[in-house]
Amino acid sequence: MTLFPDTVSAVLGESILGRAAKKGILDIRCVQIRDYTTNKQCQVDDYPYGGGFGCVLMAQPLKACLDDILATRGTGRSRVIYMSPQGPTFTQETAKRLVRDYDHLVLVCGHYEGIDERFISACVDEELSLGDFVLTGGEIAAMAVTDAVCRLVPGVLADPACYMGESHWDGLLEYPQYTRPETWEGQEVPEILRSGDHQAVERWRRKQSIARTMDKRPDLFEKWTPEGEDKALLQEILAERAPKEERLDFDIRPGTEADLPAIMDIVAGASAFLREQGVDQWQKGYPAAADYRRDMESGCCWVLTVERAVAGVMALCPGPESCYEKLDAWQFPGPYAVIHRIATRRDLRGRGLAKELFAFAGDIALGRGCGALRVDTHPDNRVMQGLIRKLGYVYRGDVYLESGTEAGTLRLAYEKSLLSGEGETI
Repeated sequence: MTLFPDTVSAVLGESILGRAAKKGILDIRCVQIRDYTTNKQCQVDDYPYGGGFGCVLMAQPLKACLDDILATRGTGRSRVIYMSPQGPTFTQETAKRLVRDYDHLVLVCGHYEGIDERFISACVDEELSLGDFVLTGGEIAAMAVTDAVCRLVPGVLADPACYMGESHWDGLLEYPQYTRPETWEGQEVPEILRSGDHQAVERWRRKQSIARTMDKRPDLFEKWTPEGEDKALLQEILAERAPKEERLDFDIRPGTEADLPAIMDIVAGASAFLREQGVDQWQKGYPAAADYRRDMESGCCWVLTVERAVAGVMALCPGPESCYEKLDAWQFPGPYAVIHRIATRRDLRGRGLAKELFAFAGDIALGRGCGALRVDTHPDNRVMQGLIRKLGYVYRGDVYLESGTEAGTLRLAYEKSLLSGEGETI
């Protein structure tokens, strides 16, 4: 309902909404309020009682216009909405609600100094505002609401995924977007978006959404509650943004029986962290002290110490490994080493200790004639997946554990080459 139907129709009849209307998915009608006045001069407004500047839209033409619209709307659930700076702010959640709960919306566009309060009291179901500012009329606000609501109607966009990842859909802002060329005025498209690793791309995008919301809309971020993988992503962001502490002085040496109490404390902390993240890994008594004793006996156990206290542990085992041999996607079939049972002290998380253990494993494996390192992790352990991808490991496929309390469970297997060309270390 508007005094400027041609202007509104010209905008809403274009692009995506216009094409959806032509297909019959939407029916958007812009009705001239002036056509319903009983005044010979087609007057729709008059001076306000009590005095003041400007004029007010009269109740009669508004009511007559609305009655005609409602009489011809057909079946379905209707909602009459007045675009007003006094209404609650329109949000994506409002758009979802209107699409979900109603089949037919009437948007009333005020003008001049507003509309007669009696029409609002008698006919309007709710008022909506675009924000804490005032426009000369309700048309711009109505068009914005129409666009936001109609694009959620099934069939208007090619796929629900077109809007489900956008800003505000789940309380977060959308991730940054890029297109060709790869380099523009010295700025490059992030390498991960060109990697072809779809899982890594989705994780990067989600992390960017969280970070952008923190930076650009702290009000939205305060209302958002992270769940599942989002908790791990948020922890990564906070760790990356924390004030950089001085690099820890550490040492890495073979583990001994005397280290077992400290190692098992680290395992308990890692188990608790995984449980909090909803990851069903290291929850059934693995790894146990006996596992690390076997690592020590075979020369595979290494501990990282900070100020002589054990702060990390890792098993670096020589290949071949039976469950890995069933996977055909490995790229480096020569001698390889496998990283298992790696963990760091929880109070030192985010200080780069796990990265140091991985780097040390590469040095040792290379010195022992291995051309590649392999590692596997739980499908839900996004923190570990993010770390090993960041360190250059590539996903090769799925493997199933063959022994221990977690035998038969699925793991994602990764590989990293230690050699390039004719033996050059990467």
